[in-house]
Amino acid sequence: MLRSRHRSLSGLALGLGATLALTLSAAPAVAEPATVPNGPWVEDAQHVSLERLHTYAELTDALHRLEQRSQGRVDVSSIGTTNEGRDIWYAQVGTGATKLLYITQQHGNEPLGTEAALQVLQQLGTSQASWVRDLLGEITLGIVVRANPDGTERYQRQNVDPDCSGAFCRPGVGYDINRFHDPAIDPADNPVPEAAAIQTLVRAWQPDITVDYHHQGSYVADDGSLITTSIMWPTNPNVAPAIVDASKQVAVTVYDALSAYGHGEVSQYPGDNLAGIARNSFGLQGSASLLVELRGGIGQKSAGYLIRQAYLAMMAVAQAAADGTLADVDPSRADDIPPRGPSVSDDEDE
Repeated sequence: MLRSRHRSLSGLALGLGATLALTLSAAPAVAEPATVPNGPWVEDAQHVSLERLHTYAELTDALHRLEQRSQGRVDVSSIGTTNEGRDIWYAQVGTGATKLLYITQQHGNEPLGTEAALQVLQQLGTSQASWVRDLLGEITLGIVVRANPDGTERYQRQNVDPDCSGAFCRPGVGYDINRFHDPAIDPADNPVPEAAAIQTLVRAWQPDITVDYHHQGSYVADDGSLITTSIMWPTNPNVAPAIVDASKQVAVTVYDALSAYGHGEVSQYPGDNLAGIARNSFGLQGSASLLVELRGGIGQKSAGYLIRQAYLAMMAVAQAAADGTLADVDPSRADDIPPRGPSVSDDEDE
């Protein structure tokens, strides 16, 4: 369980609140809920432009430019390479004792968490605001920025391993990375290099909090409005109760942050209890852990507000961990988050 500190970080709270308000002020107005979901989401024949998203080369350039601009505040390194030789980039910022790890794009066709992570790194890496300095004195934030660069280049869920076999392999394509984090598997024996790199990082660094960003399909709430985000904590029965409670505190923090600004419809994600799924694996290793599933199956029109949703979630957890308020959240409130409603698409989740 995270301990309560309550340092004097009023400037941090005011600064972050203002930043989030400015960030979200440009979000499009939310339409009135309809009985039939009012989209947009990607239809079978709909073309989706990927021009606003970073390619591997563009992401690499952006991270190294940010490292230079930050004058040493942001450190960028590779934690491993893929089957096609691409680096798995990791960026770290901050000097505080509480360690947060965010992971984006384990599935190559789930891109918007990566775009939000770049915005977070830009904000924390270059801002001269006093609240940023205070926050970075309390936490250290590490981000695996796009865990699946090979799959991203093909805009596919799996990594690239045409010779894969066995469970969670799509023959001729590759493995689902987010099924290979089981702590019982040694990284050296892991057939998925991307998952092995994350395993090695987590074992060496031992983060206090981990948050894994994905996309789900399109789902609706009871009133017919579209779910923008679904969240879930570890559900493996072997995760210690104290870690489950700490994870629920992170969940409530995200729920409150997204709900407060009026742009989010947040639900519980109906997740599996497999030990190899990231949120369960991290919980088994003693880290408060949360899965964040942004709405998926969308076109360009909705991408901007979903990036803002992810950005808000990332910054809210960082603030709560920095100022100590996370430890005071009532974890039982997580059980009151409404369950996810019916699907209007067939996309794979988690």
